[in-house]
Amino acid sequence: MAERDFPHASVIEGVRFTAQVALPNLIQGLFRRRKQASAIASRTGADGLAVGFLAGVKRSYGEGPVWIRVAKDETLLLLGRTPIRRALEGSPEPFAADPEPKKSAMSHFQPHALTISRDGDWEDRRKFTEAVLDAGMSSLADRFAAVCVEESARLEEELDWDTWNRAVRRVTRRIILGDGAADDDSISEMLGELMDKSNPPGGGDEELYERYVAALQRYVDEAEPGSLVSLFERAPVTERTEPVGQVTHWLFALGDTLAINALRCLALLAAFDEQHKRVSEEVANADLNTESGVDSLKVLEACLQEAMRLWPTTAMLSREAVRDVDWDGITIPAGKQVLIVNTFNHRDDDAVPFADRFDPDAWLSGDAADDWIFNHFSHGPQGCPGTALALFVGKAMLASLLGPGSEVRLLSPRLDPTKPLPHTLDFFGLKLSLGGSSAG
Repeated sequence: MAERDFPHASVIEGVRFTAQVALPNLIQGLFRRRKQASAIASRTGADGLAVGFLAGVKRSYGEGPVWIRVAKDETLLLLGRTPIRRALEGSPEPFAADPEPKKSAMSHFQPHALTISRDGDWEDRRKFTEAVLDAGMSSLADRFAAVCVEESARLEEELDWDTWNRAVRRVTRRIILGDGAADDDSISEMLGELMDKSNPPGGGDEELYERYVAALQRYVDEAEPGSLVSLFERAPVTERTEPVGQVTHWLFALGDTLAINALRCLALLAAFDEQHKRVSEEVANADLNTESGVDSLKVLEACLQEAMRLWPTTAMLSREAVRDVDWDGITIPAGKQVLIVNTFNHRDDDAVPFADRFDPDAWLSGDAADDWIFNHFSHGPQGCPGTALALFVGKAMLASLLGPGSEVRLLSPRLDPTKPLPHTLDFFGLKLSLGGSSAG
């Protein structure tokens, strides 16, 4: 009798998956988006085409797992809550978050990162990361809030991606490395260049990496009071930890990834008057220089979560079976990858009633936050340990621009609140006016 197996998508479906889902993501840049490629993907509606294709795959094979060929290798595709939860609850063992393609590419700019660690290294670095970030939120949140307010006040009336990215990177350096790093654009630029050069098929830049790490080490050694790196001495550190090696992920997660999400959130609020009004009323009653004031911004937090759901900056989550895994009597061989496509799952209108709408209330109710189909922060043991910090900084930055009397306008592109939202919102092309806000 033939051994049981998951269904296999056809050869043609594998070719289409590679061409419509995997390659566009690769071409745009896995670690740092390429401006021209992102513009082309936006104009051609690449994400929308991918969603349509995967909806057809789901109709044919169900929510998975289903084997589908990605280039030359077969990968297990998960297209529903139940299999997604099972895989993420089983991470890092038996499903590790460091498949070889991801690990080899990321190693060019963060070889000791938690996200590509396994076994004892992962456990050690996770404890360290949680200890530092949790301590930061419990003891330094007032300072972080004040930094965000100060930097938001420096913004001019016209806002585009480059301007916003510089501002959020400056906030990020002050929070992580200390005020002494506020003007050190070079460390952010070196990291950005390293990520560019590590985007497949790039091979990194060893000399640049060494200069970057040396610069980072100086800030860690100085341990300026009030910074996250000043908390390292109180965190659990062993020979496995590599504290400096954990900082890189925090720098780009806040300075770049959060910056993208927050700018998209601002664009949504500029287009949706009712939600903008709700946020403005909420901000009016909050002291933005305090942890409690920023924490009170529940509507704004829901709006930020919705921006992340609508346009997840992590298009896919990949996991690798570290051993043969039994899945309901079917064996997943060791070394095989499991793939979760966020850009589809977040917009699957069969599973998400508000798939293409801006619906912050889904997060206010708590339902969306507990839904395993939404994975911009992931779920399970390897869920993002910096979720609270990212949401806090994002809210604090945005709130200063959205108070009573704010007149944030989206200049480009146009978002029509009466129509389904586009599957792509190219952050490089966003332009806003902050007239009437606290900017300037």
